[in-house]
Order: sequence, then structure tokens, then C-alpha cells
Amino acid sequence: MRILCNLPLECFDDRAAMRGVELVTFGPAERMLVDGVHFPYDVEFDPSRGSWQQLAERLPPGFEPDVLLLYWPDQEPLPDQLESCPWQIVGVVSDYNLSLPYLVGLWPFFDVLLCDRAGEELFTRLTFGDVRYWCQYSHKPASHRPWPDAGPRDLDVGFVGNLNPVVQRERAPWLARLQGLGNYGVDVHVRSDVSGADYGRFLNRCRIGWNRSIRGEMNLRAFEVPACGALLLQERSNLEIADFFVPGEECVLYGDDDFEHVVLELLGDEPRRQRIAAAGQRRLHEHRFANRVTQLAEMLSRRGPGRPASSAADRTLGRGVAMLTSWAGSDAVAMAALAAQRAAPDDPKALNLLALATLRLRGSAGGDTAWRLWQRAAAASPSYLPAVTNLAALAAASADDHLRSGMHNELERRRANPDWSDLDGPTLPLGYAAAAVERSLALQAAVRTGDPRVFATALAV
Repeated sequence: MRILCNLPLECFDDRAAMRGVELVTFGPAERMLVDGVHFPYDVEFDPSRGSWQQLAERLPPGFEPDVLLLYWPDQEPLPDQLESCPWQIVGVVSDYNLSLPYLVGLWPFFDVLLCDRAGEELFTRLTFGDVRYWCQYSHKPASHRPWPDAGPRDLDVGFVGNLNPVVQRERAPWLARLQGLGNYGVDVHVRSDVSGADYGRFLNRCRIGWNRSIRGEMNLRAFEVPACGALLLQERSNLEIADFFVPGEECVLYGDDDFEHVVLELLGDEPRRQRIAAAGQRRLHEHRFANRVTQLAEMLSRRGPGRPASSAADRTLGRGVAMLTSWAGSDAVAMAALAAQRAAPDDPKALNLLALATLRLRGSAGGDTAWRLWQRAAAASPSYLPAVTNLAALAAASADDHLRSGMHNELERRRANPDWSDLDGPTLPLGYAAAAVERSLALQAAVRTGDPRVFATALAV
């Protein structure tokens, strides 16, 4: 299978090991830096400023893709005009718990959407045409391996990861509980400042590598820990762990009721800990990323229903909204937002996007223009909520108590009995601020329960 991809997959594994796959990658020349190493693309191309046809013109002679594989479209902008692309288009989404409002409008673009097990039902409910489970993570053999110079395995329990309590809300209390093992005489090391080979050496010193996923997924750490010879300690509620390791034989699971007991028992039985760690390390070789890509090629050979029918307004809006949180330049985002507004001049969703793109491009200098665009969006639909949420965010920064009160009352009115279409649109603050994460989680809960009021309440705060 010939795969054209916007991620240099060799950052995970050697291309030569990807059996039956011919890979070509594309992206801007200055990207991609992974663990301090630059992985150049085969084809230099900025998808935020070009179409798939322009990308096709730059491909190596004789290379005709079977699959266009697009990773993380809330971070990596999509090429334009994908609706006319003859290749199978496959999307890969990851941290949708943080960025769901930017992803919901991407349903027109993919023949297949790949996600974790928890996301299958969620994205199916969001009208994506063909949603399939695929574990996108693995270890990086160059960094995650035995390091003879790492020294003795002298750390009881180790963890390296994101410690931001806004992003890692569910994990934060567990980190406190992990560090509380020190009260039992356990040597615990929690870090966020190591990567690459130094991270591999750190795990080589750990007896146990603690892990806790966000969405019940097999994350990077679930493979990195056993690759470095430490015992993987994973939450029992994980939805995917048993597909990769045999609990009790190749990893160990814990729960809220037995966490400390499990750790102390493992540290008190070093032969058992070593046996399980060694078995996990042996099993890991089956799960290297090259094998995962080969399995993906086999999965994608089974074609589904294809891309859903969509309008130009659907496509330009979806692409523009997703670009808001990507690395795309602000001028490129503004052009995408203008295209969406041209496709649907009076649509409140397009006006809302154009206002946000204006602020992203011009900063505070664009405040007056954004305000007028949001007023137009609010007037275009008496029930559309995101525009008023954004007006309220600007009003909150003013000294006008009457204006703030008026915006609050309008928010309350519009959230009372919402329809899904009334809630479709991103809001300030963009990115991963606490309020943005809260709204993303609320949208997920609303979709799963089928109750739009859950999300409407979050937009009215």
C-alpha cells in the first residue's frame, strides 16, 4: 500500500521495517522536531496554504497514493479541496478530550476516522461516516530500549509526563497519591523535564513505571515503560491494555481500592517483578510501530462507505475551525475563515469563525471588527449561542456593568432550550486554557448523553 502522510512516521520506527508499505511524507521544511531530533519530510508543502492537487504535483514521479493519512487535524492543517481528492482519506485523532469543539466539523473529510476505543461511539454520534479503532502509539526504539550506561535499577517507581492540572485533570489527584507512596518508604520519582535518550535512561533505572491514561487508551507510556525493562503498572479500567499485554503476566493493573497494596506487594517480591517486567519487554516486540503500520494497511484495504455527502459551506467551515488551534499562520487561518464566510455569507457559524480568525490575526486591534461580526452572528439567529459567549468574553474585559449584565442575560436566555445547531462553533479562549478544556469535556459529555443542555450550560459560564 502506498501511503502519503503528514507525519514523518520514521520518528517512531524505521521505514524499512514497515512491510508492504511505501511511504511518502509532506509538511513544512522547519517541522518536525521530535525529542530534539529533526525528521525531514520527503515533500516540502504547507497544507494550510495549498490544495491536495498542488501537493500531488510535488510527489515523486510514479508515486500515486492509495491512502492520504492525516494525523491530528486539530494541530496539523488539512489541505484544501479534499472533496475532489480520489485517494482514500484517513484521519487520526488523539487528544479530543482537549479539542473536541475544533474537530466536530471535520466529518466531511474522511473516508475513515481512526481513534481510540473510547472515541469510536463518540465520533460515530458526531456523524463521521466510518470510525475505526486503531492504536496510534508505540515506543521509539532509538530512545526506549536497554541503556547499558543507565546505571543500576535503583528507583522504586517512576513517572514522566505532563503535570499540568488543567490538561491532566483526572491524573492530578493520582499524582498526589503516587507521591504519597513515600509515606510507605517507597522511592518515587515524578518528572516532566526529560525526553529522548535521557527519558529512556530514566526508565532503565525504574523498577516500576506508573501510568494512567486519560481516555482509557494505550498511550505512549504504556509501551515506553516495558521497552526500557521496567514493570508497567496500568489502571485497571483501561479499555485497551488486554489487547497488548496479559495482566498479571506482562503488566500489573491497579484500582482505586488496591493501588498502594499492589505497589508494595510488587516491591516486596523482586523475582516476580523482574519476571513480569521481562515478559512485558519480550511481548513489546510484537507491538513495534512498523507492525502497527502494516496492520493499518491491512485494515484500510477493507473499504467502507466513503466520505459523507457535504456542502461547500460544511467543508470550508470545518477546515477553518480546525485550523484555529493548528500551527497554521494567522493569515492562512483568516483566508480559510473568509472562504467559509463567502460560502455562507449570513451563517452565524461562519461569522463566528471569521471573528475568531480576526482576533487571531490582529490581536486586540481586531476587537472592534470581531465584536461587529459576533453581533451580526447573534442577530442572524436568535438562538445561536457561541457568538454571544464570545461577546460576553469581550464584555467581561470592559468596565461597563450594564453591558456585562446584558450579555449575561442573553446567555441565560439562549441556553434554556438549545438545539445542537445552536451550539456549533468555537469560543474564547482558544487552545487549552481551563475554560476551553472544560467546554471540550462538556461537549463530549453532551454528545455521549444526547443532551445538548450539558454543553449549553458550559458555554453560558
